[in-house]
Amino acid sequence: MNMLHIFGIILTITSYIVAEDYEGNNEFSNSTIHKAYQTGVELGIIDIEKYPFQTFQSDERNIFRDVFREYTSLNGSEPINYQEWLIMNNFGILVDTQESLFARKIAKRSTADNKRRFVNTVRKGDILITGRGIGGLIGHAAIMTTDYWVLEMPGGRGWNTGLKNNNRQISKHAWFDQHRSDWTTVYRNRDRAVAQQAAVWADHNYYNPRGGAKKTIHVTYRITTDIRSKNPSYCSKLVIQAYYFGTKKKVIRGLDISGRIIIPTNIPIYFKHPFTLVNKGKY
Repeated sequence: MNMLHIFGIILTITSYIVAEDYEGNNEFSNSTIHKAYQTGVELGIIDIEKYPFQTFQSDERNIFRDVFREYTSLNGSEPINYQEWLIMNNFGILVDTQESLFARKIAKRSTADNKRRFVNTVRKGDILITGRGIGGLIGHAAIMTTDYWVLEMPGGRGWNTGLKNNNRQISKHAWFDQHRSDWTTVYRNRDRAVAQQAAVWADHNYYNPRGGAKKTIHVTYRITTDIRSKNPSYCSKLVIQAYYFGTKKKVIRGLDISGRIIIPTNIPIYFKHPFTLVNKGKY
């Protein structure tokens, strides 16, 4: 399935979803969970060989349902059922590889070697996507503003009421150490000039307008459907804005639709040809 097809599915998915049902103990019924999984398979999101039902059941029980309840607790005025939310988040599956963000991290190489490969791979403009996430969204995203620094909005405790001064830069070494238990997938734009433009925009609009080492911009973390404002903001919105505004809107599509939340796993589908992203591996 190509990216354009996936993008179309995400835009029209609300017409497909059926009503949610709960059991009396406020747990999702087995039929609801199985139906959600089958929906993901039928839509081409889930590859049953890469993401079998038993693995989904474990992720659903240990991760998804709690994150979903976080989301609904803050978005009560815009009701959404469990299946719709899972599809909105692409079931935590990367759209290009169909691999789950929560795949058990069994590396063929040592942690030290994996870190060395990561720090030697990433460069300015690269997009980093990893698991977990916050604020009712699955996954977390950041952008390399130089070959060394990662710019992100990590969220944290109290995100639901807004976290002031949440934007930050950390070294690529610190990023890996903080996410060593989860996979980080590295995406790179095919056009190096485009990647560098996005990195500069992110740095100048989310850290320091002059590109200095001292942080002079302070952004509140809050998830909203306003995808054009820079404050408040959140992780994946920062990344998409950098490539949208930093390249004079020539790279990103789909931001003309209001009421959009940018999901980390769906970041690759927003890129127009020939500026699509290349998966440089997971670390």
